[in-house]
Amino acid sequence: MPLTLTSNLGRPSLERVGDVSLDQETSKIRVKCEVGCSAFIERDGNKVMLANPLDKTAFVSGYARVGDIYTVERGLEKIVVTVEYKENEVNDEIYVNTTSLNDSVDQKRKTALSAGVIILVLLVVSVVFGVNQKRSKDFEETSLTKLAEANQKYELAVSGTTNKQESKDSFVISKTIAFELRDAGFKNSELDQLIEKIKSIEAEMLGEIKIELKEYLDLTLQTSGFEGDEMTSSGQEVFILDKNNKNIIRVEIKNKNARSVANGDILNDVKKLASYESRFFVEKDDGIYEIKSGALEKRLEKDWQDILFYLYAGNIYTVGRDDNQINRYVGSQNSFLSKSSWLAPGIDMDLSKITDMAIDGSIWLTSSSGKVTKFTLGNPQTMSLIGISDPITSPTSIYTNEKLKYVYILEKDKGRVVVIEKNGNFKIQYVNEEIKDAKDLVVSEDEAKVILLTGPKLMQIDINLN
Repeated sequence: MPLTLTSNLGRPSLERVGDVSLDQETSKIRVKCEVGCSAFIERDGNKVMLANPLDKTAFVSGYARVGDIYTVERGLEKIVVTVEYKENEVNDEIYVNTTSLNDSVDQKRKTALSAGVIILVLLVVSVVFGVNQKRSKDFEETSLTKLAEANQKYELAVSGTTNKQESKDSFVISKTIAFELRDAGFKNSELDQLIEKIKSIEAEMLGEIKIELKEYLDLTLQTSGFEGDEMTSSGQEVFILDKNNKNIIRVEIKNKNARSVANGDILNDVKKLASYESRFFVEKDDGIYEIKSGALEKRLEKDWQDILFYLYAGNIYTVGRDDNQINRYVGSQNSFLSKSSWLAPGIDMDLSKITDMAIDGSIWLTSSSGKVTKFTLGNPQTMSLIGISDPITSPTSIYTNEKLKYVYILEKDKGRVVVIEKNGNFKIQYVNEEIKDAKDLVVSEDEAKVILLTGPKLMQIDINLN
């Protein structure tokens, strides 16, 4: 019985995709597959790719069998063709005595069919092999070109013929390309050598120091179960707040003397801690209080919704995350005058994402978006952090004051403390996985220490910024 083709489209072809045609006399089938398309055959439950041309139309031929399913597709455009027996269009009954068929004819047909299947399989294998060969060759050529660029950038970085920033930029490009090639599976001895050279000078080129984090002070030795949430300092004294256990510990940086300076119900609902010299203040639900001799003395009546506050030069500064304002309350002995706007006229800033602040005459703000902003005389100056290879994306805390030469930014998610110059240029970064446990930081350049709060302990990083 002759064979016929049925299609999901009612026709065995689809423009820009391909077609399937059948010679009914020989049962030979021909598949046309356009560039960018894929052709498959499904036979006896097995699906095999016939063609996937990249540069010119492909044609595949073989012998059809009933039940074969041919698919040619490009994305959602698809033609599916099935090989079936053709129904006899004559209504007269035809009787065939199968016992009279010539056995030799059957054998020839079987032999021809087997040969057709073998040819089709060989064709499929050759097409797939050819496609894979071309892809492999293209990958090798592209990778070698990129490797040459990576080597060139590395040599430029270490040549000493460019300034520090240009050398760093070239090094970062070289490193990025090299590690992308490695991750893509490119195998090459020259690439291996380049990666080893990159690793050997990475810290020097990128200003990154992998440090050992040392224990500075175990706060639980002072108060059992102490778990610090935040700390503050404007000089050589550090104040650490434990909100849950309602306790504030003061630590002298130089000699590590520690004692509790406030505790109990006076610290109910404390939201934020700030200090100026030996004075320390807390924000509560109804305002800002100074704690003196273990007792609360109210300094500001609440007229805000959501603020950060900081003390500098005896004044209180607040950053309103709800109203996008920076206000100053001028200090006068044990009281503070009414607030006045500190922002320059016409300045409109989105302060809703501010995470921390520090003041050294200018006001420094960090944002959950990764931005670091410096305000001078009420005007914003966004810091571009020139020279940093891995941009800050989620700063936790920021610390500086008028006595410090640098600004220190804790980014716990990346396990690092980033040091920048006050003009915004990147200086160096200290890296250690344990920094990911830190909640806050203060710095003493006189003692050459960054002090990190991890909850029950203070840890230290020894710094050398000469």
